[in-house]
Amino acid sequence: MKIVIDARVLGTSTGVYAENLLNHLQTVDTSNEYVVLLRKADTWKPTAKNFSTLLAPIPDYTFAEQVRLAQLLYSLKPDLVHFCMPQQPLLYFGKRVTTVHDLTLVRFENIDMNPLLYKLRKTVFTLLLRNVIWRSKAVLTPTEFVRSDVLDFSSQQHARKVITTLEAGDPLAATSEPVEKLSKKPFIFFVGNAFPYKNLRRIVEAYMVLKKTQPELELVFAGKKDYFYEQLEQFAAEKGAKDVHILGFISEGEKRWLFQNAQAYVVASLSEGFHIPGLEAMYEGCPVISSNATCLPEVNGDAALYFDPTSTEELVDALTQISTDQDIRERQIACGNKRVKQFSWARMAKETKAVYDKILES
Repeated sequence: MKIVIDARVLGTSTGVYAENLLNHLQTVDTSNEYVVLLRKADTWKPTAKNFSTLLAPIPDYTFAEQVRLAQLLYSLKPDLVHFCMPQQPLLYFGKRVTTVHDLTLVRFENIDMNPLLYKLRKTVFTLLLRNVIWRSKAVLTPTEFVRSDVLDFSSQQHARKVITTLEAGDPLAATSEPVEKLSKKPFIFFVGNAFPYKNLRRIVEAYMVLKKTQPELELVFAGKKDYFYEQLEQFAAEKGAKDVHILGFISEGEKRWLFQNAQAYVVASLSEGFHIPGLEAMYEGCPVISSNATCLPEVNGDAALYFDPTSTEELVDALTQISTDQDIRERQIACGNKRVKQFSWARMAKETKAVYDKILES
């Protein structure tokens, strides 16, 4: 059987899922033929003989995606297509599996363009997503929370085909690279994008309170510098927050060093689909302080100190506990070491292959 995997998302934060799926599928499936669609030639290379790649530099949410990608898929004559993201051509009518990582684009406003254009795009995406869920033979989600959210968004009649294949996190393989300006300084850390639902202003506000009693403390954000990080930088400046570092893109080695040296890794999100960096922090012995929203308690279990993401006071209290109580700190690190062992990319790939097999046999 021929399976096409649309992995054009490789090279983005969501691409971590696609990369791990492809790497582990090569070890669990040696019989089916796989064709992997890539946006750039150097984003992934197969090692198994039954895997090949094909360039498909087609932008998301475009007319070309609707027409040219459909034409490409028909020319390949696959028995099944797995779209690693919801964006896909409505003109393609073959068997498909779709991964829906979260519904943040539907549930939240992330306006970085003309508001009318943004609302139009959001409306189109919402309609597309409903259609995709309806037409897919299976919809894969990274957590039970997202599965439930997808069913609430679409219909409970899809319950049998919306399937959770838990994602995972890996130890960072790169050699630790110090960020010199933070050497020997205590700091709080977050890595990721700065969309409004990430609630990063709450971290700034809590940090400013903590800074009064811990004047040496610093705050570090890492992630691609874009409109939203510019807005965060402006917010911090307007509030008079000092020693706030927005590093922009960092290497894997720098990320590892930041986890290893941070007082805590803080995720304050109002919504997440999985959030891999929390598990990466645990691998590096970094205590995790987490919002209690959406899937985060499901992923972090007892390995995080939780707070209400609408409460600066609760976040301050959690940060204070981690920075002043060594027993709590050591307990959370120990819980993190145990927690990461409950997740496996290899298991996720096996579960995904089982979904393929069931659809191909039908």
